[in-house]
Formats: sequence, C-alpha cells, structure tokens
Amino acid sequence: MDIKCRKTGCRFNKGQTCIAKFVDINNNTECKSFVRGGEDKDYSSLMFETAPEYANSRHIKDVNLKCNKQSCLFNNNQKCNANGITVLDNNGCPNCGTFIKD
Repeated sequence: MDIKCRKTGCRFNKGQTCIAKFVDINNNTECKSFVRGGEDKDYSSLMFETAPEYANSRHIKDVNLKCNKQSCLFNNNQKCNANGITVLDNNGCPNCGTFIKD
C-alpha cells in the first residue's frame, strides 16, 4: 500500500509520503494518526508550477490501515482495501482524500 500525505506539519510526513506504521481514519474521514511535528510547508501553490521533491513510493504490505468510515467503498470490516490512500489537508484537518461513497 502506498500512503501519500499532503498534510504538512505531521511528524509522519516525509516528502509527502506517510511513514507511520499505523494509520487510523475515523468516521468523518479524518486521519487520527496525525501527530504535530515535522516540516510545516504548504506545497499547494506549487502544484501546477513546480512539483515539490517527493519521497519514493512506500509500497508496504503490512501497514495497518484502520478505517471507520462505513460508507466507503474501500472499507472492508474496518480495514482499508484500497491500493493506496492520499491524506489531504482540509482546512487544517487531515482527511482521507481516497474516500469514495459506497
């Protein structure tokens, strides 16, 4: 699974890639694993001009990704079965951008 993160200011965000061993998405699609720390830099203004330096993809089979959003297409008994997720910064709140209503 590849976990991309655009929520800067999280200690698990390394070059827009999540390095947490456990990710917990609550019923409001908020990432509860967010821990303040690390680089707090906004890359959104550069999105279509110059891409920021990204870390390599993190394809890890054993990452524990818990999902409590019952109406998500990827939720399978509170486990995410997507190939990867992207956590976005939604008005200062880290939210799962991969959510698709079932």
